[in-house]
Amino acid sequence: MTESTPPILRHALEQQSAFTPENLIEDVRRSRQIPAGIVPPLCILEFDGDITDWLVRDGIAKRFAPWACFHTSMYTMDLEGVACGIIARTIGGPFAVLIAEQLQAAGAKLIVGLTSAGRVVSRSTASVSRGGNQRNSRRGNFVSLPAARQRGRVQVAGGAASRAGVARHRMGRPVG
Repeated sequence: MTESTPPILRHALEQQSAFTPENLIEDVRRSRQIPAGIVPPLCILEFDGDITDWLVRDGIAKRFAPWACFHTSMYTMDLEGVACGIIARTIGGPFAVLIAEQLQAAGAKLIVGLTSAGRVVSRSTASVSRGGNQRNSRRGNFVSLPAARQRGRVQVAGGAASRAGVARHRMGRPVG
């Protein structure tokens, strides 16, 4: 290296990075005085944040204080007896990978990326054009949720939501 090499590049390139997931977690813990904790075994990276917002608003998911990350917050909920963490707005490949690496370093066993597929409606409220584009025949912000939501829990995995039946909701309220 010469004097004309920018300072940021004046290091041994074969040296391991100091920016490891473990170091990032420890830096956040130290700077924010966050107690040590193990994240839930199942964690979801929810790219858009809409589902997380709904889960928090309806009191289904609660903030997980031990999550030590500079850029995100984790919420936890119970999914059929399994503690599950969910982190909203992790959109973007490099950012999602960074968060996933931190989750793994913090003890997560399974990390699931959940992305949006657009609006979810029942077949009775949608029509399909000849070009294959699906269009809603009724207006509104609809999402289908497990009927179990009315019992204060969310069911997923292995088709539990379909076995439980589906209740229609609009902006957090049941729709007839």
